[in-house]
Amino acid sequence: MLVNIKQVDAFTNIPFGGNPAGVVTEADGLDDEIKQKIAREMNLSETAFVSKSDAADFKIQFFTPRFELDLAGHPTIAVFSVLDEEGKLDTDKSIYYQETKAGILPVERKKINDKEVFMMTQASPKFKEVKIDRSEAAGFLGLDEEDILELPIVKVSTGIWWIVIGVKKLEKLVSLKPDLKVIEAVSREFNAVGVTPFCIDSLNKSYDYHIRAFAPLAGVSEDPVCGTGNGCVSSYIVKNGLIECGKAVNLIGEQGNEVDRPGCVYVNIKKNSGSIEEVKIGGTAVTILDGNMVF
Repeated sequence: MLVNIKQVDAFTNIPFGGNPAGVVTEADGLDDEIKQKIAREMNLSETAFVSKSDAADFKIQFFTPRFELDLAGHPTIAVFSVLDEEGKLDTDKSIYYQETKAGILPVERKKINDKEVFMMTQASPKFKEVKIDRSEAAGFLGLDEEDILELPIVKVSTGIWWIVIGVKKLEKLVSLKPDLKVIEAVSREFNAVGVTPFCIDSLNKSYDYHIRAFAPLAGVSEDPVCGTGNGCVSSYIVKNGLIECGKAVNLIGEQGNEVDRPGCVYVNIKKNSGSIEEVKIGGTAVTILDGNMVF
């Protein structure tokens, strides 16, 4: 069997930046076992597979090297960038629908700062308390308790669950040394894909916040630029009033500098009667590898 596969750097327009994803746009006929093996062979944080859908424009599945996810952010941006360059998107419309295990979700093509960006709507955020105190969180992040924001540590989902932890100072977030074995155990205990510490500061002062994402449970020590992680963190930021938000707010999240893959995520959050009703994240992408897998 021969399968065409591309490697795409998402949340960047510069090769070797952002977050790489594998993309297979012709996945009809591939069973889930083969998809999992392809994802393991690619050994990227996620590989996405596009199939025909009776309910949406496309059906998309997301596999880490270890298991399938309900939803993934940067592979979605990668997928739609590839579908666009392959001429598989209807140019008469700007909104497309993807069938995922998190539901049927829209992806919009739009211009932001003179760049063509794909914005994906994520699921409405859910927040659940986890029994992790500031001292414990500091311990597995390699920080001191006083470095952690005095806010509840919760898990948040805009499609998949992340444990969100606020850090007071940017220099502490950038230099932290996580205990990945403990983070893996904590993620398993609380049924989350990983941990996303963040700070309301950034290296590039045109951005609004800085985040990191550790997902050893999924086989990913540190995800360079994470779409669902940014969806969860930005929702937490807005919910806790860390950034002023009226009925809507546009943010830009910064990530990836610590692993030499800098990128940024565009975020749009809308509120209704004080509650978050819509979260969109998006970015640009660039294809850096195009080849065939033969097996």
